[in-house]
Amino acid sequence: MSTEPRVLAGRYRVDELIGHGGMAKVYRGYDLTLGRAVAIKILDPELARDNAFRTRFRLEAQSASRMSHPSIVRVYDAGDPSTTDSSTDEPPYIIMELISGTLLKDIIAKGPVPVEDAVRYVDGILEALDYSHRAGVVHRDIKPGNVMVTDKGQVKVMDFGIARAVSDSSSTVAETTQIIGTAAYFSPEQAKGEPVDARADLYSTGVVLYELLTGRQPFRGESPVAVAYQHVSETPVPPTEVNEDSPGALDPIVLRALAKDPYQRYPDAAHFRAALDSAVSGHAPSRKELGALTSELYGPCLLYTSPSPRD
Repeated sequence: MSTEPRVLAGRYRVDELIGHGGMAKVYRGYDLTLGRAVAIKILDPELARDNAFRTRFRLEAQSASRMSHPSIVRVYDAGDPSTTDSSTDEPPYIIMELISGTLLKDIIAKGPVPVEDAVRYVDGILEALDYSHRAGVVHRDIKPGNVMVTDKGQVKVMDFGIARAVSDSSSTVAETTQIIGTAAYFSPEQAKGEPVDARADLYSTGVVLYELLTGRQPFRGESPVAVAYQHVSETPVPPTEVNEDSPGALDPIVLRALAKDPYQRYPDAAHFRAALDSAVSGHAPSRKELGALTSELYGPCLLYTSPSPRD
C-alpha cells in the first residue's frame, strides 16, 4: 500500500532521509513550485516543543536566508507550521541548497589531510566567515560536521541560522552540548557561557585546522564538560608535536587562533586568511600591510565590541 509523500507548505515534497544530527534530520526534497531539488532540514520534535527555541530558530533561519555567497550553503526558505495553524504539532523546517559532496568530518576521519588541502579547506571556511561577519552574523558552531566539500572541491559552510538559535537558547555547557552534540570546537568564552562575537568562530576554525593537520582535536576528554574545561584552562600541544609531517610554519598560526583571550587571536577572518597565505607562500606580511588590510576591509567596525546582554 503506497502512501502520499509528505509536502510542507503545499510546496516542498519530503523524500528520503540523507543525514541527521542532534538537532534535526535532513531530507532530500523537491520544490514543486520552482521544479528543483532541495535539502530539507526539519527540527527535532523534542526541541520544537520549546516555543522560545522555535521563535529563535525561525528568525535566525530567515536571517541566514538573506546571505548569498559561494562558500555558504544557501538557505532558500524557512517555515514554522505552528504560526499559521495552531492545531498542528509540525516542527519548523529550513529549505536549503542541495549539495553533492562529502562532509569535512568524514574526510578528517581518515586521518591528517595533505597540508595543501588543509589550508584550502580552512581558507574556504574563513572566506564564508569573512562574508557572514561583515553581515553581522556569527556562526557559533563551526565544526567539520557543518562543512561540506563538494564533488568539485569547493567548501560550503552550513547551519548559520541553527547555530545561533542553539547558542542563544542554552545557558550552560551541559545544555548546549546536549543539543549540539560536541564541545570539541567551543571557544573558551562559549565554554564559560559568556557572550561571544566573531572571534569565537575564528577559534573554532583554529580547532578545525588543528584537526586537519593532526587527525585529532587539540583537547579530548571523557565528557563534554571535561573538554570545555580544557578549552578554558589548558594550552594545546603544537600540531608538529602530534604530527611531525605538519609544517612548523603553521604552528604559530594555529596557536594564535587558539588563544584563550579573544583579543590575542586574529582580529578577523581576513587576517587569519592572510596569515595562512603567508605561511604557505613564505612571505610574512609586515605590520604596515596588516594595518592597511584592516583599514581597507573594515574601517571603523563595531562587530567586535561586547554584545548587548540580549545577545
